[in-house]
Amino acid sequence: MQTVRRSFVDVLFTLALFCVFCASALAVVVIGADVYTSTARSMDDNFSTRTVISYLAEKVRQNDTAGAVALTELDGTPALVLTAAQDGTAYNTYVYYYDGAVRELLQRADAAPLLSGGQAIAEVSGFTLEDLGGGLLRATVTGARGASEQLTFGARSANAQGGAA
Repeated sequence: MQTVRRSFVDVLFTLALFCVFCASALAVVVIGADVYTSTARSMDDNFSTRTVISYLAEKVRQNDTAGAVALTELDGTPALVLTAAQDGTAYNTYVYYYDGAVRELLQRADAAPLLSGGQAIAEVSGFTLEDLGGGLLRATVTGARGASEQLTFGARSANAQGGAA
């Protein structure tokens, strides 16, 4: 009788140890999945904000000639307008925030811009543009999780010489 009882306790102990191991493994998997999700969201948010800042800096550098970079408003929405001429026709590129995304709209300068017509660059939770005076402009992009990036740039086009920033 003693051996049967002892083998039953051994089996019960082994089963309990196995259950503890399974619960621990499940806890590690759940914690790992949470960390992965948090990291992926943070990276996505960081990517979106930095993409918009880099994109904006490059657009200003490409179009920075005399009188080509300015801030304006489209239906009450602040927008950066970049003016360029091609084959004798003036075109405006508008960069603005609309419907949860930073958007770009390229069209002839004599056409009325439509906010919903722009192509989404990146989805973010906020985008502001400020004129700091003296040819300095500041763009602030806020990601979905609240992280923000700023770009302060001097539009060399504010003076008569022009040139890339």
